[in-house]
Amino acid sequence: MIDGYSTTNDWQRHTGGVCVLPVGSFEQHGAHLPLATDILCAEFFAEMLAQELPAALLPALPFGTCMEHSGFRGSVSLRPETLMQIVRDVADEMERQQFRALVIVNGHGGNFALGPVVRDINRRDRPLKLLLVDWWEQAQRGAVLEGGDRGLDFHAGEMETSVVLALRPDLVRPESADRQEVPPEPFPLVQRDLNSFGIGHFSPGGVVGYPSLASAQKGQAIIRSVRERLIPYVQDRLQRLTEQPRYAGRGGIAVRAMEPGDIADGMRLKTLAGWNQTEEDWRLFLEGPSPAAFVAVQEGSVVGSVAAIRYGDDLAWIGMMLVDPAFRRMGIGRLLFEHAVASVTSNHVIKLDATPTGKELYDRMGFVDESRLQRLTHVCLPVLPEPAGDDGLRVVTEEVWSGIEALDRAVFGADRRRVLRALAAQDPPGAFCLVRAERVEGFCFGRRGTNYHQIGPVVAGCTEDAILLATAAMRRLGGRPAVIDVPDAQPEFLRWLTDLGFARQRPFIRMVRAPAPASPPQNRLFAICGPEFG
Repeated sequence: MIDGYSTTNDWQRHTGGVCVLPVGSFEQHGAHLPLATDILCAEFFAEMLAQELPAALLPALPFGTCMEHSGFRGSVSLRPETLMQIVRDVADEMERQQFRALVIVNGHGGNFALGPVVRDINRRDRPLKLLLVDWWEQAQRGAVLEGGDRGLDFHAGEMETSVVLALRPDLVRPESADRQEVPPEPFPLVQRDLNSFGIGHFSPGGVVGYPSLASAQKGQAIIRSVRERLIPYVQDRLQRLTEQPRYAGRGGIAVRAMEPGDIADGMRLKTLAGWNQTEEDWRLFLEGPSPAAFVAVQEGSVVGSVAAIRYGDDLAWIGMMLVDPAFRRMGIGRLLFEHAVASVTSNHVIKLDATPTGKELYDRMGFVDESRLQRLTHVCLPVLPEPAGDDGLRVVTEEVWSGIEALDRAVFGADRRRVLRALAAQDPPGAFCLVRAERVEGFCFGRRGTNYHQIGPVVAGCTEDAILLATAAMRRLGGRPAVIDVPDAQPEFLRWLTDLGFARQRPFIRMVRAPAPASPPQNRLFAICGPEFG
């Protein structure tokens, strides 16, 4: 723990992210307790907490809002807006100094202004989170105190007097006086009436309770009970704020169909994730037959996305599962994924390429592993030699499309001509095929990306042909960065790529919704189209 008696160098070296601020009140507590009672209690319990966390302990704010004690000389009240502004200023300072949580230990029940300012700061989702704690709420009063059975006991009564007797018996004077009993009334004053009536309406002596019942032993029992509950309570709340820092939590999230106007938000989400897609990729999802793209929204902002593309009635492919990092751990991914799956259940098969992070969700949704792939990247492709001889290699033209579509359907398992034709139309051209004896024996496509040029799909009858096709595509890139996603089942092709300087970035797990049908043969697939298109 560090505090006001530590040096600035001590504070510079402190590595904790939690700061504790006691807030008291300078107000009358009858003839037997000092005006600083609320300051004393706030300081004691704040230090207890700071030592245990360990945290940085700020000096107590000695003044609060105690307007209800008007008429009792010595009581000094801040306006509510003044106390709120002080908290704002302290929060700004602690955030500037890289603290991530400010725990306010309140020592005065009348500091109602603390609640609204804490809420207002937290709802702005700033890096610093505020936690407000009223120490007396953690006390086990019922097993210790007696005065509550007689009526109101909330100011300078049995509990407060007992705690001060335990902490500073030298400050308690013997001339304590219980609250004067009043005859039964149809509408007796209650604590909330302090908004309309000062404490003098409750008791001319300023005591609302029974200090005559107080004892140091009771105070010690109260302090023990607070210690047992306060520390784990604050630790629990800090953990919750760590796991879900947004004030709204999971509240207010809705899912709707994605529209063309949402593409800019889709690009923002993929940029936050470091992904490679372009606006043209998003349009392939939105402009196809029966589009199944969705966004999650909160307060008018897009915070997540998912998209499915249908390949006829045979297969649907789910991709573009993105959640704004500030909105993670809120169940948004699962909500979006459920919408995507429900929208394509008419398709016989549903597949996806999962990252290891997302796999756990898909496991729970009934998807099973089919195969594994490796993503490889190259920041600057080398100049590759031109293939010797033609060996059937040619740029894709209209004359060979029927052969490409037939071969792709046999290998991929569905008709995705719309996607392949969109790739072939991109510039620079990166669509090549192998034609031998008037038969298409392999092909390779490419597409632009914001970070890398994607090479794939690559379909060939052998590794040598796959290398021939991939080399042709790479030669067109002129030293641009490239990415390619290769099945683990093609070790020789993977070795060739790593020898060229490609680096493995991350794995993918191809998954299919159970029960899985028989998969098409994979021995001719050397690179996929990308995890979003299969």
